[in-house]
Amino acid sequence: MAWLTKSLFLAGAQCPKRLWLEVHRPLPRDALVPLPVLEGRRVDARVRALWPGLVIPRDAGLEAALARTAEALAAGIPARVYQPAFRAGERAVIADILEARAGSVTLTEVKASTGVRPEHLVDVGYQALVLRGAGVAVDRVQVMHLDPGFVLRRAEDYEGLVHAADVTPEVERRLPELDAAAEALAAVMAQPREPVVRTGPHCELPYACPYFDYCRRQEGSEPAYPLEVLKRAPALVRALRVAGYRDLREVPEERLQSDTQRRIHRATLSDEPFIDRAEARAITGLAYPVAYVDFETLTPAIPDRVGARPYQSLPFQFSVHVEESSTDVRHAEFLAAGLPVDLEALAATLVAAIPAEGAVLAYNAGFEEGVLRALAAAVPPHAAALHAIADRLIDLLPITRRAYYHPAMKGSWSFKAVLPTIDASLDYAALEGVREGSQAQLAFLESIAEDTPPERRAALRGQLRRYCGRDTYGMIVLRRFLAGE
Repeated sequence: MAWLTKSLFLAGAQCPKRLWLEVHRPLPRDALVPLPVLEGRRVDARVRALWPGLVIPRDAGLEAALARTAEALAAGIPARVYQPAFRAGERAVIADILEARAGSVTLTEVKASTGVRPEHLVDVGYQALVLRGAGVAVDRVQVMHLDPGFVLRRAEDYEGLVHAADVTPEVERRLPELDAAAEALAAVMAQPREPVVRTGPHCELPYACPYFDYCRRQEGSEPAYPLEVLKRAPALVRALRVAGYRDLREVPEERLQSDTQRRIHRATLSDEPFIDRAEARAITGLAYPVAYVDFETLTPAIPDRVGARPYQSLPFQFSVHVEESSTDVRHAEFLAAGLPVDLEALAATLVAAIPAEGAVLAYNAGFEEGVLRALAAAVPPHAAALHAIADRLIDLLPITRRAYYHPAMKGSWSFKAVLPTIDASLDYAALEGVREGSQAQLAFLESIAEDTPPERRAALRGQLRRYCGRDTYGMIVLRRFLAGE
């Protein structure tokens, strides 16, 4: 039987069926490392740079880490050891930091968050349980997280970046229930058949479960328009499910609670799009030139430029389309060569690309406004021009929400849901490689990595340009459609 590792315990704490599947039917490993994992590794590396200590290699697997830890601790726990591995019976963990000072042993879990979350207590609590079971007298437990108030004042000066929160009392209270949970989950791992657990809110909390689609298929085919099409009404969806409804088309209109819900319901029943061009008057007959802007950003856990904070948005790419007339459209773009991003060059290129007068459109423009104003603060010579662009923004999202709905949008007004219902050739699913924001972030990071081959780097940068350019060109198509032009 497999050991109940920390990752398996956390999987089981979310759902026992997920635990069983992780053990007996694991999914193939994704070649791309998720962004949260990348950020976590960067924070771990920074902590080790701030406070050096003995590092136990984990590249050879858990058994090798256990042996190396035992060798390292044979003469007593070092002042600070990173990634030590411990086993107590069928339970095993690799901790982040173990420290021994003045007769006290401290266990620290490092998180790339800006505070302590409930799931962190389960995580470090299970570690404390296993370490004590392995004979390590842990008497203090901490969660080390980023300080949200930290500002990088001098290059490479990260003193004060992290804060160690003492969670010993909370963990001590949880240990009995964690011990009982570990016993129950070990039994789940050993059973020959997978548990029967229906999908529900737990599939997304605290993390999205990779087995969600598998479990949904087991529950039978979903109707074409499930109740979850009403995306902003979880309480109503639960009530309708309790009442026996599964398909939005079965629900009486009087059970719905808003004009938006009724609009979705009517369009779904008729299988015809709704459009009210009077609601698009704000973007009808705009004087040329009309500009469209979209940014791609990173939110690095560790700031790499003076004046920045943890998780402050950092633009690395933009696309701008400009309608000079109904027949004359030009395109400009910027894609950073690496990190740190040359914000001066980005700002200068952007200011040159967007006309000094005329409307500037974005989809969910609050995001673009935030990027523009932060960029103005970071690059004072271009601040006035950047603020002027931000002041002229028109948000296409609320206009589209009021003016248009197509049944194929399935309750979503995301740009990727809207655009293909207007022009099927602009479906993001047809793009190669980069089709959404998190993929763009990963593609950029891979494209600037030193070990990325030149041909792969060129392919990634091409994918990034096509993806970001699709956003702004698609806004032209959407505006003209809504305006009836």
